[in-house]
Amino acid sequence: MCRILVGFMSGEFARKELSNVIEDFIESSHKDPYLAKITRGHRESHDDGWGLAVAGVRKGLMTIFYEKSALPIFSDVSRELLRVFVSKLSRYDELYILLHSRATGTEPLGTSNAHPYEVNFKLGKIWFVHNGSIDKLRASREAGMDPHIHVDSRIAAELLAKYLSSCAESCEDLDRCVAAAYEKLYGEYTHEGDALITGLLSYCGGNDVRLYATSLVRGYETMDEARKTYYTVYRVWGGGYNVMSSSTLVDHYMRLRDFNKAIQQQKVLKIGRESVETLLSL
Repeated sequence: MCRILVGFMSGEFARKELSNVIEDFIESSHKDPYLAKITRGHRESHDDGWGLAVAGVRKGLMTIFYEKSALPIFSDVSRELLRVFVSKLSRYDELYILLHSRATGTEPLGTSNAHPYEVNFKLGKIWFVHNGSIDKLRASREAGMDPHIHVDSRIAAELLAKYLSSCAESCEDLDRCVAAAYEKLYGEYTHEGDALITGLLSYCGGNDVRLYATSLVRGYETMDEARKTYYTVYRVWGGGYNVMSSSTLVDHYMRLRDFNKAIQQQKVLKIGRESVETLLSL
């Protein structure tokens, strides 16, 4: 159970609004009424770690920022660290962002288990964030990983990298191969009630940076209203930004003015500067 934000932001938008967006995301992770509802009041905070991966482009040159922590995202230390990142990120012309806060039950804790996960593949690197679960035991066998040590989301990241390495011969193949990889992961390793709500940042050499998001939930249409609302994913867009976000941020905390929003469910999407391309609908 997690909260995610995946999106593109222009430098001009970031300089004006990024700090507010980050602060709103922090608050949506701190007090989440949807999490409280599905846990019957036992839990309202995503407090098991956080992380971000950002590709910043400035004057045609790209830089990757990557950080994660076992601390709650709403702790004083985390807030200060994120303020430092915001001050640096606002210098860039374009930003491709993954942001994640974690709430886990019985899975291992610690910084190494916070999202995003950074994994190499044949043509470069991916950074992966996940809200939901997969069949950990079956997936770990294919990935060749110990399920007692690694969390299911880390295993999913390794499988995606494996699929991309076997599929993509060049960067031009990535969109097709990302769609095929998610179709396989969703088809083979998610059961009724499981979710594969994710963000994926890929680097394929040079300035080839791409951003993907998925909103795949097995049995979404027949879920009870509380779980359905918790797993809903929105696209939010306006001048200089184009993001996919968990429902809590959009419904309860987002302070942006005059934004457009639409539910995006059961899709694999590529997020661009001004548009979202559907690579696969399931």
